[in-house]
Amino acid sequence: RIQILFEMELVVAYGSETGTSQAVAEHLVRESEYRGIKPILLPMNELSVEALQKKQLAAFICSTTGDGEEPRNMKVLWRSLLRRSLRPNTFTNLNFAVLGLGDSSYAKYNYVAKRLYRRLQNLGGRAMMELGLADDQHPQGSDYLTFTWVTTYFTNLSTHLGVALPRTYTLLPPWCTFTVTQQEPRDKVSRDIPRDEPQAVWDKDHPFRGHVVSNQRVTSEKHFQDVRVIGLDISGSNITYSAGDIVWIYPENDKDSVQRAADLLDLNLDSVVDFKDSPIPDHIPRRVLMRDLLTYYLDIRTLPTRFFFELSANFVTDELEREKCEEFASIEGQDELFAYVNRPRRHLLEVLEDFHSLRKTFNMSYLFDLIPFMKPRGFSIASAQSLSPNRMEICMAVVRYTTNLKIERSGICSAWLSRSSVGQPVSMFVTTGSFKFPHDRPIIMVGPGTGCALFRALIQERGVTETPPSRSSPAQSLILFFGCRNAKGDYFFEEEWSRYSNLTVITAFSRDNTSDNTTKTYVQHRITEHSARVWDLIHNEGAQFCVAGNSKNMPVQVKEALVSVVEKEGVMGRGPAYQYVEGLIKHGRYNTETW
Repeated sequence: RIQILFEMELVVAYGSETGTSQAVAEHLVRESEYRGIKPILLPMNELSVEALQKKQLAAFICSTTGDGEEPRNMKVLWRSLLRRSLRPNTFTNLNFAVLGLGDSSYAKYNYVAKRLYRRLQNLGGRAMMELGLADDQHPQGSDYLTFTWVTTYFTNLSTHLGVALPRTYTLLPPWCTFTVTQQEPRDKVSRDIPRDEPQAVWDKDHPFRGHVVSNQRVTSEKHFQDVRVIGLDISGSNITYSAGDIVWIYPENDKDSVQRAADLLDLNLDSVVDFKDSPIPDHIPRRVLMRDLLTYYLDIRTLPTRFFFELSANFVTDELEREKCEEFASIEGQDELFAYVNRPRRHLLEVLEDFHSLRKTFNMSYLFDLIPFMKPRGFSIASAQSLSPNRMEICMAVVRYTTNLKIERSGICSAWLSRSSVGQPVSMFVTTGSFKFPHDRPIIMVGPGTGCALFRALIQERGVTETPPSRSSPAQSLILFFGCRNAKGDYFFEEEWSRYSNLTVITAFSRDNTSDNTTKTYVQHRITEHSARVWDLIHNEGAQFCVAGNSKNMPVQVKEALVSVVEKEGVMGRGPAYQYVEGLIKHGRYNTETW
């Protein structure tokens, strides 16, 4: 019976915008191979309804993008699944499972996975387990939930099929084969990838190579936080964007980290890596210098995952190090793994320094199994294309903090962009954001700190500079609740916003209230202070309510403030006020974009 099972194929299909869902799908494929099951890995767009009808086992891993939208490499299959001609018995032979990757701070949390799960059931598919929902807000991170889901999947698969699925610990071949040679004096190795025809769509596998045209600090030099507006040139790309869209940027590792990685792994930075026919991402050259590989394409400062330690256990020679790797790789050791890696933000290079025997016995063939490829970082676009068609801007805070190991840390992408000079190349692509701004109603925006970035794009698109506005101007009312520490330190766009006659900015300076800073005013306080106006705009004029910014406490507190406004001005109890706000969310009039 086990032999029959091994002949079965498990379809692992992913819908991924930035590569996260694809990485989880690849993990599921590895676990399938460890159990002797033949997996087929592919993006959902390469899977047709007709092909799926012939399968018995399928697992779907997908994220949610924009305002509850499916990733681009899932759209074709999803449209096919929605065909009215499909019957309730379409997938009677299919045993499926669905895992969604999302963030519970969003109103449409894992919306795509939920819809896919229901649709497959409605078409006759048999769910092997409950819908899996991985949450970025989980205290131990979404990795913990995905690991648990994958483990549970094979337990359920074993029970469902009535066969044993023992997991072998035999080392699988590396997924990527390559050669490393010394560069010849006349050997020119370029990062440019030749293309037979112009790129029609820029995405994570085919990013556009633009460049920095401006880099301006918008907080005072005395302010503790460095916030910058970065201008990016997109001439010749045919990229179009609107307010609310996201630009994804591939960062670069700094020279010190690259040298550190080379020293730890005994790599020659001037050697040439030749991938030949290996299945690497399309934006990575098939032939590349080791220095460029470590600088542009490998995430050498990533936080190691459970799989890193599982694989490393095959290479370490020190007994204590092997025991520690095996502990971190086990489901029982996930708390210890979180305490060692996630809580102190201990990155890969620091782990390599801790595990001495791993460095000495590291198997170069598994370089790309141990170190993941660099993923892009997303930023809300903070400018209107109508003002500058070949340029876009982002407004970002440079991430700097001190870990509980007393080590200073900086964000890879934000620190790199903050150091960038004019002309610095930047690889990027644009996706649709979660906001859909109406053209026929007022918009209330709540954007403390850099949360105001996407609202700046909207204000530039629809702001009116004439006083009074002409009849042809889109004089829709825009109200922005903007919060920061103090007026002189981090009120980013004060002068710019003062030029718009249809924009009202209501500020909350949390440190400008009292001499001893005991009373702090935040955007949620300003919302309740202006309750009458907020209620009139929402209840009588159908205003859209939009929130953007840090996901820690602010979104919940803003929602509570709006409930208080509804309770007071609508003269209703707390329960009905909550239901009123939930109705706004349900009908798409309350949107959030948090991180």
